[in-house]
Amino acid sequence: MSLVLLVAAAGLSAIAVDVKPLTGPPVSGDLVEITTEAVVLQTAAGRQSLPVSSLWEIVPQQTGKPPADPPALWIELTDGSRLLAAQFTVSSGVAAVRLTRGDPLTIPTRTIRWVRLRDYAGQADLAKQWQGILQGKHRGDVVVVRRSGGLDELEGTLFDVGPESVKFEFDGDRIDVNRTKIDGFIYYHPTAEEAPVRHCQVAEVSGSSWQAKSVAVAGERLEVTAATGVKVTLPLAQLLKIDFSAGNATWLSDLEPDSVQWRPYVESRLPEPMLAKLFHPHRDRSVDGQPLLLGGKDYAKGLALTSRTEVVYRLTETYSQLHAVVGIDDRVRDAGNVQLVISGDGKELFSRAITGRDEPLSLKLDVRGVRRLKILVDFGGELDIADHLNLCDARLTK
Repeated sequence: MSLVLLVAAAGLSAIAVDVKPLTGPPVSGDLVEITTEAVVLQTAAGRQSLPVSSLWEIVPQQTGKPPADPPALWIELTDGSRLLAAQFTVSSGVAAVRLTRGDPLTIPTRTIRWVRLRDYAGQADLAKQWQGILQGKHRGDVVVVRRSGGLDELEGTLFDVGPESVKFEFDGDRIDVNRTKIDGFIYYHPTAEEAPVRHCQVAEVSGSSWQAKSVAVAGERLEVTAATGVKVTLPLAQLLKIDFSAGNATWLSDLEPDSVQWRPYVESRLPEPMLAKLFHPHRDRSVDGQPLLLGGKDYAKGLALTSRTEVVYRLTETYSQLHAVVGIDDRVRDAGNVQLVISGDGKELFSRAITGRDEPLSLKLDVRGVRRLKILVDFGGELDIADHLNLCDARLTK
């Protein structure tokens, strides 16, 4: 199937955007058109066509406010789209959903992976139990109920879902389960159909995100077709970003390391779990759990590493470059001092001392043909105090 994204080209769209490439400064202008090959902007210098293969994301210069009310439930589609919703019912295999931003939506249940009816924020044990149930092997639909000891699962067949009860067949009996007793349910899909490859991810201000195979601008709204075929329309003011990086780049923080080794500057008597929490790589957060901060700028993606840490990745895809903005976290810049060494298949690609006195450094390393990428944050010229190295926007590009 041809993946073509079209934006109405009869005049400019109603949205001014910044288009961020994988490397280099962003380009600003009014969005004119998007095709499989390029994004076209009307800029102050005239029209510019930017190859999609070189892009990271499109970000509106202004966005609306998120919904005031928190979500009442969470939905994941089989293509990985995540929806935040206020209402959810099902009749004859079709779900009626009201998103948190107020728009109604109909979704065939054959495209729904799961629905969660409770918020597990601050409830790590329940969140872990929920994830364990999601990862289990099931031979039917699953209703997840709350017990005194946590979560329990019942396997059977889901039918209609009303505002107060869920019709469920369990052990041959069809019963009505009160929704107040249910934490969520999982739809069983016996044949795993391969969903079309997504072309981009569309993120909403509300928190919902869509794995999209096509998008189109229609006046003041953005029309999105998800990889499953589900269609949704959202106001341009509710667009947070259009992310192309999945096809063009891989974030290091999204990769599972092949190995991680670390050791403190001096031997510690702290228990292993506490040491691991202190020294293991931190993904998309700083060492102290806050947003990555470098040069006065917050970064949403990246790694935070302490000395002495060695992380090794086995690259199963072919990449051409490794990009990152590197430096000691702003919160502890005065004291940090590390030696950063990056190598590919045993060959040194980069080696330099990084201190808190240095300005953030932009890395662009050639990794063509590399299958084993190693990042070592070694002790610097001083003690390990405040050796909090951030690798912001660390990504591998094709």
